[in-house]
Amino acid sequence: MAPGTTVAALIDAAEEHFAVDGFERASLRAMMRAAGADPGSVHYHFGGREALAGAVLDRILAPLNARRMDLLARADERHRPSGSPVPLPELVECLLRPDLEAALDLGRRGRERARLIGLIYLNPAAFVTERVEAHFAPVAARFLPGLVAALPGLAPELIAWRVRWFVFGVLGALLADPEEPLAVEPSELTARLVTSTTAALAAPTPVPAPPRSDPEENR
Repeated sequence: MAPGTTVAALIDAAEEHFAVDGFERASLRAMMRAAGADPGSVHYHFGGREALAGAVLDRILAPLNARRMDLLARADERHRPSGSPVPLPELVECLLRPDLEAALDLGRRGRERARLIGLIYLNPAAFVTERVEAHFAPVAARFLPGLVAALPGLAPELIAWRVRWFVFGVLGALLADPEEPLAVEPSELTARLVTSTTAALAAPTPVPAPPRSDPEENR
Protein backbone atom coordinates (compact mmCIF):
# COMPACT_ATOMS: atom_id res chain seq x y z
CA MET A 1 0.00 0.00 0.00
CA ALA A 2 1.40 3.42 -0.97
CA PRO A 3 2.22 5.77 1.93
CA GLY A 4 -0.52 8.27 1.05
CA THR A 5 -3.06 5.49 0.72
CA THR A 6 -1.97 4.01 4.05
CA VAL A 7 -2.35 7.33 5.84
CA ALA A 8 -5.84 7.88 4.42
CA ALA A 9 -6.88 4.31 5.29
CA LEU A 10 -5.61 4.72 8.85
CA ILE A 11 -7.52 7.98 9.31
CA ASP A 12 -10.68 6.32 7.97
CA ALA A 13 -10.28 3.39 10.34
CA ALA A 14 -9.40 5.64 13.27
CA GLU A 15 -12.51 7.74 12.77
CA GLU A 16 -14.69 4.65 12.87
CA HIS A 17 -13.00 3.14 15.94
CA PHE A 18 -12.82 6.41 17.84
CA ALA A 19 -16.55 6.88 17.24
CA VAL A 20 -17.37 3.46 18.72
CA ASP A 21 -14.81 3.15 21.53
CA GLY A 22 -13.73 6.72 22.28
CA PHE A 23 -10.38 8.42 21.77
CA GLU A 24 -8.68 6.82 24.74
CA ARG A 25 -9.96 3.23 24.55
CA ALA A 26 -9.99 2.51 20.82
CA SER A 27 -7.50 -0.18 19.81
CA LEU A 28 -4.66 0.95 17.55
CA ARG A 29 -4.12 -2.66 16.48
CA ALA A 30 -7.74 -2.94 15.41
CA MET A 31 -7.39 0.26 13.41
CA MET A 32 -4.31 -1.03 11.62
CA ARG A 33 -6.05 -4.33 10.81
CA ALA A 34 -9.10 -2.47 9.49
CA ALA A 35 -6.85 -0.26 7.35
CA GLY A 36 -4.94 -3.25 5.99
CA ALA A 37 -1.75 -1.65 7.27
CA ASP A 38 1.37 -3.18 8.78
CA PRO A 39 1.72 -3.43 12.57
CA GLY A 40 3.37 -0.30 13.85
CA SER A 41 2.11 1.83 10.96
CA VAL A 42 0.31 4.26 13.29
CA HIS A 43 3.59 5.06 15.06
CA TYR A 44 5.49 5.18 11.76
CA HIS A 45 3.13 7.62 10.03
CA PHE A 46 1.75 9.59 12.99
CA GLY A 47 3.97 8.99 15.99
CA GLY A 48 1.13 7.68 18.17
CA ARG A 49 -2.50 7.89 19.19
CA GLU A 50 -2.62 11.63 19.90
CA ALA A 51 -1.28 12.66 16.50
CA LEU A 52 -3.63 10.22 14.76
CA ALA A 53 -6.55 11.66 16.74
CA GLY A 54 -5.39 15.12 15.70
CA ALA A 55 -5.50 14.12 12.04
CA VAL A 56 -9.04 12.81 12.48
CA LEU A 57 -10.12 16.00 14.27
CA ASP A 58 -8.56 18.18 11.57
CA ARG A 59 -10.42 16.30 8.85
CA ILE A 60 -13.74 16.63 10.65
CA LEU A 61 -13.61 20.05 12.29
CA ALA A 62 -11.85 22.14 9.62
CA PRO A 63 -14.62 21.82 7.00
CA LEU A 64 -17.37 22.16 9.63
CA ASN A 65 -15.95 25.43 10.91
CA ALA A 66 -15.23 26.71 7.40
CA ARG A 67 -18.90 26.06 6.63
CA ARG A 68 -19.94 27.96 9.80
CA MET A 69 -17.87 30.96 8.74
CA ASP A 70 -19.30 30.84 5.22
CA LEU A 71 -22.89 30.69 6.49
CA LEU A 72 -22.25 33.65 8.79
CA ALA A 73 -20.65 35.66 5.98
CA ARG A 74 -23.74 35.05 3.83
CA ALA A 75 -26.04 36.06 6.69
CA ASP A 76 -24.03 39.26 7.19
CA GLU A 77 -24.35 40.01 3.47
CA ARG A 78 -28.13 39.55 3.53
CA HIS A 79 -28.59 41.96 6.42
CA ARG A 80 -25.96 44.54 5.44
CA PRO A 81 -28.29 46.65 3.25
CA SER A 82 -30.67 47.23 6.17
CA GLY A 83 -27.87 47.87 8.63
CA SER A 84 -29.44 45.45 11.10
CA PRO A 85 -27.48 42.74 12.93
CA VAL A 86 -27.98 39.11 12.09
CA PRO A 87 -30.95 37.85 14.17
CA LEU A 88 -30.23 35.32 16.89
CA PRO A 89 -32.05 32.39 15.19
CA GLU A 90 -29.90 32.84 12.07
CA LEU A 91 -26.72 32.94 14.14
CA VAL A 92 -27.77 29.73 15.87
CA GLU A 93 -28.54 28.07 12.55
CA CYS A 94 -25.10 29.05 11.22
CA LEU A 95 -23.58 27.26 14.23
CA LEU A 96 -25.73 24.13 14.08
CA ARG A 97 -26.31 23.43 10.43
CA PRO A 98 -22.84 22.22 9.35
CA ASP A 99 -22.84 19.33 11.84
CA LEU A 100 -26.33 18.22 10.85
CA GLU A 101 -25.41 18.39 7.17
CA ALA A 102 -22.36 16.20 7.79
CA ALA A 103 -24.38 13.66 9.77
CA LEU A 104 -27.24 13.48 7.30
CA ASP A 105 -25.31 13.53 4.04
CA LEU A 106 -22.81 10.70 4.54
CA GLY A 107 -25.08 7.67 4.86
CA ARG A 108 -23.64 4.99 7.17
CA ARG A 109 -20.42 6.93 7.70
CA GLY A 110 -22.51 9.93 8.63
CA ARG A 111 -23.91 8.02 11.61
CA GLU A 112 -20.39 7.17 12.76
CA ARG A 113 -19.18 10.70 12.21
CA ALA A 114 -22.20 12.07 14.07
CA ARG A 115 -21.34 9.95 17.11
CA LEU A 116 -17.74 11.12 17.03
CA ILE A 117 -18.73 14.78 16.73
CA GLY A 118 -21.06 14.23 19.67
CA LEU A 119 -18.22 12.81 21.76
CA ILE A 120 -16.01 15.75 20.83
CA TYR A 121 -18.63 18.25 21.99
CA LEU A 122 -19.77 16.42 25.10
CA ASN A 123 -16.80 14.69 26.66
CA PRO A 124 -13.53 15.09 24.77
CA ALA A 125 -10.48 13.23 25.97
CA ALA A 126 -7.89 15.44 27.67
CA PHE A 127 -5.48 15.32 24.74
CA VAL A 128 -8.31 16.21 22.32
CA THR A 129 -9.42 19.38 24.10
CA GLU A 130 -6.49 21.58 23.05
CA ARG A 131 -6.90 20.67 19.38
CA VAL A 132 -10.65 21.30 19.52
CA GLU A 133 -10.17 24.68 21.21
CA ALA A 134 -7.68 25.70 18.52
CA HIS A 135 -10.21 24.87 15.81
CA PHE A 136 -13.00 26.80 17.53
CA ALA A 137 -11.06 29.93 18.56
CA PRO A 138 -11.56 31.70 15.18
CA VAL A 139 -15.24 30.70 15.16
CA ALA A 140 -15.75 32.14 18.65
CA ALA A 141 -14.02 35.38 17.69
CA ARG A 142 -16.17 35.72 14.59
CA PHE A 143 -19.53 34.83 16.15
CA LEU A 144 -19.30 36.46 19.58
CA PRO A 145 -19.80 40.10 18.46
CA GLY A 146 -23.01 39.14 16.66
CA LEU A 147 -24.24 37.13 19.62
CA VAL A 148 -23.52 40.02 21.98
CA ALA A 149 -25.50 42.37 19.69
CA ALA A 150 -28.38 39.87 19.52
CA LEU A 151 -28.40 39.30 23.30
CA PRO A 152 -28.16 42.76 24.90
CA GLY A 153 -27.91 42.68 28.64
CA LEU A 154 -26.06 39.34 28.80
CA ALA A 155 -22.36 39.36 29.61
CA PRO A 156 -20.10 37.91 26.87
CA GLU A 157 -18.84 35.30 29.33
CA LEU A 158 -22.38 34.11 30.00
CA ILE A 159 -23.16 34.05 26.27
CA ALA A 160 -20.07 31.92 25.61
CA TRP A 161 -21.09 29.55 28.43
CA ARG A 162 -24.61 29.23 27.05
CA VAL A 163 -23.36 28.57 23.53
CA ARG A 164 -21.06 25.86 24.89
CA TRP A 165 -23.86 24.02 26.69
CA PHE A 166 -27.15 25.06 25.08
CA VAL A 167 -25.93 24.87 21.47
CA PHE A 168 -23.03 22.45 21.33
CA GLY A 169 -24.06 20.49 24.41
CA VAL A 170 -27.52 19.82 22.98
CA LEU A 171 -26.07 19.13 19.54
CA GLY A 172 -23.49 16.76 20.99
CA ALA A 173 -26.12 14.84 22.96
CA LEU A 174 -28.24 14.44 19.84
CA LEU A 175 -25.39 13.27 17.64
CA ALA A 176 -23.73 10.98 20.19
CA ASP A 177 -26.93 9.06 20.99
CA PRO A 178 -26.87 5.83 18.94
CA GLU A 179 -30.62 5.48 19.42
CA GLU A 180 -31.48 8.95 18.13
CA PRO A 181 -32.81 8.68 14.55
CA LEU A 182 -31.27 11.14 12.13
CA ALA A 183 -33.46 10.12 9.21
CA VAL A 184 -35.43 13.34 9.67
CA GLU A 185 -35.77 15.96 6.98
CA PRO A 186 -32.67 18.13 7.51
CA SER A 187 -34.62 21.38 7.45
CA GLU A 188 -37.08 20.06 10.05
CA LEU A 189 -34.36 18.82 12.38
CA THR A 190 -32.50 22.12 12.03
CA ALA A 191 -35.68 24.08 12.77
CA ARG A 192 -36.34 22.04 15.92
CA LEU A 193 -32.88 22.67 17.27
CA VAL A 194 -32.78 26.34 16.28
CA THR A 195 -36.09 27.00 18.04
CA SER A 196 -35.11 25.31 21.30
CA THR A 197 -31.53 26.54 21.51
CA THR A 198 -32.47 30.12 20.58
CA ALA A 199 -34.96 30.18 23.46
CA ALA A 200 -32.32 28.84 25.85
CA LEU A 201 -29.73 31.41 24.77
CA ALA A 202 -32.19 34.29 25.15
CA ALA A 203 -33.57 33.22 28.55
CA PRO A 204 -33.36 35.99 31.15
CA THR A 205 -30.66 35.72 33.75
CA PRO A 206 -32.21 34.49 37.01
CA VAL A 207 -32.04 36.84 39.97
CA PRO A 208 -30.28 35.11 42.88
CA ALA A 209 -32.56 34.51 45.83
CA PRO A 210 -31.59 36.36 49.01
CA PRO A 211 -29.76 34.20 51.55
CA ARG A 212 -32.04 32.49 54.01
CA SER A 213 -31.50 33.52 57.58
CA ASP A 214 -30.82 30.93 60.23
CA PRO A 215 -33.68 30.89 62.75
CA GLU A 216 -31.14 30.22 65.49
CA GLU A 217 -29.44 33.53 64.73
CA ASN A 218 -32.70 35.44 65.31
CA ARG A 219 -33.14 34.15 68.85
